[in-house]
Amino acid sequence: MKALGRSVLAVLVGVLVTMGLIVGLEAVCTHLYPLPGGVDLHDHDAMRTYMDQLPIGAFLLILAGWAIGSCAGAWVAARLAGRAPIVHGLIVGAWFLAGAVMTMVMIPHPVWMVIGGIAALAGCSYLGARLAAPRRAPAVAA
Repeated sequence: MKALGRSVLAVLVGVLVTMGLIVGLEAVCTHLYPLPGGVDLHDHDAMRTYMDQLPIGAFLLILAGWAIGSCAGAWVAARLAGRAPIVHGLIVGAWFLAGAVMTMVMIPHPVWMVIGGIAALAGCSYLGARLAAPRRAPAVAA
């Protein structure tokens, strides 16, 4: 039971780290590229128009947030897990990948952003988990 609790805690802390970093960088993006006054976030046509007018820098900042957040969160989860570190890191990455895909379905994004977002979240989650995984000592010839 102790191992299960440690696993759950590792994933939860990884999710919180990822969420904090992504929300933080998205807040910077919102500050740099604010929504025009009166835009209803639930109006798909208004959001599509807004997304069409965003410069590439806004999308790149969001991608950076996804990449940095998923890498850091996966790293934290893998370090705290104790066993199966890569699995724990990838669970964190899968959680945010699912969220990003849902966001990209609800609010249309450019195709390159969809591809880049999926690659950044999946790749950086694996990278973070891999960096945290303990290194195995090379076998010594007897």
